[in-house]
Amino acid sequence: MRLTLRTLLAWLDDTLSPSEVREIGRQVSDSPFAKDLVERIHKVARQRRLSVPPRTGPEAVDANVVASYLDNELDPDSVAALEKKCLTSDVHLAEVASVHQVLSLIGQKAKVPAEARRRMYHLIKGRESVHGQAPRASKQTEPETVSEPVQPWVTPPPPPRPWFERFGPVGAVLALILVLCWSAWKTLTPPEPSPNFVPKAAINATGERAGAAAVALPVAAGPALAARPDEPKATEPKVDSEEPDDKTAATVAKADAKKQAPAPAFDVPPGAVGLAKKPVGVLLRYNPERRDWDRLSEATGLHEQDRLLGLEPFRSSIELGTALVDLVGETEVWARATPPSEAARFTLTRGRVVLHGTTPSLPFEVQFAGKTVTITSPSGGLIGLQRLNRRAPGVPTPLPPVLRVFASDGPVTISAAGHEETLDAAGAVSVEPTGAFTDKVNKAPPAWVTETEPPSFDQTVGKQFQKFFRNDRPIVSTLVEASEDDEKDVARKAIEALRAVGDVSYIVPLLNKRGDATAAASRRQAIGVLRDYLSQDADSAKALHEQLQRDLGNDLGGAVEKLLVGYTPKEAAQSTIYAGLVQVLGGTEESAVGLRELALDNLMTLTGRDDLEYDPEKSKPDSKGLRAWRDLLRTGELRAVGSTPKTK
Repeated sequence: MRLTLRTLLAWLDDTLSPSEVREIGRQVSDSPFAKDLVERIHKVARQRRLSVPPRTGPEAVDANVVASYLDNELDPDSVAALEKKCLTSDVHLAEVASVHQVLSLIGQKAKVPAEARRRMYHLIKGRESVHGQAPRASKQTEPETVSEPVQPWVTPPPPPRPWFERFGPVGAVLALILVLCWSAWKTLTPPEPSPNFVPKAAINATGERAGAAAVALPVAAGPALAARPDEPKATEPKVDSEEPDDKTAATVAKADAKKQAPAPAFDVPPGAVGLAKKPVGVLLRYNPERRDWDRLSEATGLHEQDRLLGLEPFRSSIELGTALVDLVGETEVWARATPPSEAARFTLTRGRVVLHGTTPSLPFEVQFAGKTVTITSPSGGLIGLQRLNRRAPGVPTPLPPVLRVFASDGPVTISAAGHEETLDAAGAVSVEPTGAFTDKVNKAPPAWVTETEPPSFDQTVGKQFQKFFRNDRPIVSTLVEASEDDEKDVARKAIEALRAVGDVSYIVPLLNKRGDATAAASRRQAIGVLRDYLSQDADSAKALHEQLQRDLGNDLGGAVEKLLVGYTPKEAAQSTIYAGLVQVLGGTEESAVGLRELALDNLMTLTGRDDLEYDPEKSKPDSKGLRAWRDLLRTGELRAVGSTPKTK
């Protein structure tokens, strides 16, 4: 099933079959655009002040068109036009989503409380409850029964509210008014002058006269002049003297130097190079003695070469040198000592960080993949750094990584290996392993650079994920428990975190998981996580190879590793590749569920098709999905996307 706006709405309103729910859920989890669209639908549907589409004008949409769209009766051109309006306008998206939600509720039974149902039936007993109507005579004489009249349902009077609820708000308002009036009176009332207070103008004028008189008066007149209360001393006019004394000049110079000096370092513990602020989510630090990760729950001092790891979808902050550095999602950095001439120094091992520019502006020194990059931003500017791991299709060894630099404002100067580049305004540029700069663009940075919190959907998932963490449990045990949670988004974050801490021994068995409702999602998530692990570095590729050999053996482990690596474009052009993949789909061994899942994933990636309703757990020879793949192989329609069919 294709992922469209209509199928996404049906998935959100739970109107699809279980198999379709699984398929759309997998596509949503693999598509960042679909995740953003789901969050946007939830947001616009809850906005009360959002208007309805206009009746006239270029943005007008007929209600019949919306109804036909939801009933799947529109032609493809009209569907494309309406979906384009929905994707670009919150008003139209809210209209379509709300109407679809209302239609999905039609036909469902209304839940009536048992007490309400009983009382309604006691209100009316039928025709015998009508006064003045004689009952019908029956053939047999029966004794008359007198029934007690049904008492009407009278709502009891509400209990009186407490005096605090009745008079409390009024009293609070009156008290607030009194406080504001008293504050205004104290503010507007001029203070009483001190008996020794003399205005500045009077000091200047009197000082000049006093100075002139001091020359003519004899020395004996000095005490008498000083004793007069209505005249200041002759030494007080130094306030307006044209020649300031040495102490005043030193004070002014010290104040100017303080303004020009860089911001002071953070209040870090003695001997530390930085400070990890109290985490809001989950922040880990590597313990080399135990060779394991510890969770930081309070503000902690950082030392040279301390490894910090933030997990998805949390955001953590650390203080290095005189700068603040944010760790966004799954990110690992190594703390380094920072000299006074720089803002901060650290090593970016993976993930994304946001640098906060200092005042005055100082350069940042970042190391990645053995290279040193120096970045200078304007005072208070935001700079995003993202390490991009790369791997060529079909090649197990990863390529050297690239550092992507995002600037929220300019100018930003970047230096690496003798090369230099400047972003004069908001934009982005990539730093290649050789130090060269590529892919320079002038546009606003992504949201994670300027926003201080994750999206609301990630915050909700993060709260559920964070409940598994306790300080008295090892991190790996916590992640293994969370990976088995029924909530698929929580399980996905836990599987990603297992790869982040470097332990794939619990991820490889997920390839053969089967039986429960989350098995298919866990298998697909494990495939994506293991491929990301291959792209990290050569050591990760070697560790995964050894783990597959231990868990699956030489033959099955080698086949799984090849399907994880994928096929080169040259291999994808060979028809024998597709024949071998379809043959793997026909296997029935329970221990090869992961192999069939990988074969299906490669077929879908190479050909651009969906799963054709093939289920790796139910690979019977007469299954519908297996027959569909075999028919395509027999007719020669299985080929790489974009390739032309061979002519006979």
